[in-house]
Amino acid sequence: MPASVKGAVELRKALRQFTPDLSKGLTKDMAQAMRPVVKVARGYMPNDNQILSNWGISGQGINARSSAFSTATFPKYVASIVKANVGFKSSPSKSNSRGFRSLAQLFNKTRAGAIYEVAGKRNPDSTFVKNLDNKFPSQVKGAGNRRGRGLYRAYEEDNGKALSAVLKAIDNAKTKLNQRTTVRG
Repeated sequence: MPASVKGAVELRKALRQFTPDLSKGLTKDMAQAMRPVVKVARGYMPNDNQILSNWGISGQGINARSSAFSTATFPKYVASIVKANVGFKSSPSKSNSRGFRSLAQLFNKTRAGAIYEVAGKRNPDSTFVKNLDNKFPSQVKGAGNRRGRGLYRAYEEDNGKALSAVLKAIDNAKTKLNQRTTVRG
């Protein structure tokens, strides 16, 4: 669930410019808040033996892996690559068309991981989803457009702890910066 925080980007710029130690601490605190969600999400991603037989790569080795991503029109699922590309980013994003920026992001970079994440979201009765659920049953959790099997599910089960911890880290950094810049006289 997104939260609106005004002045956070400016705060991070001020921290970087005037108190680099607070900036590093804020980044560390944000990462510490998001790391458990990523760990749980990686656990929800199926292993190579738990996916549909034609979705994985037959054979072993580097050549099989690299050819699957360069020539396939439908991405092949390689568990180690999918799990490694589920992560977080604690730097602000670019502004979107409505002027909003993300201060911290959880992401799933691979196409195969994204397909697994949203499988059954729009058409839960498709053959692909039925076969996937027969092979590796998993729950789709979340609300609205934020529904999924891996990352969205982990974030939903986190019950806002990561969001609260990130907001608390920003507030703590702001308070420490204000304490250091207070004029005493």
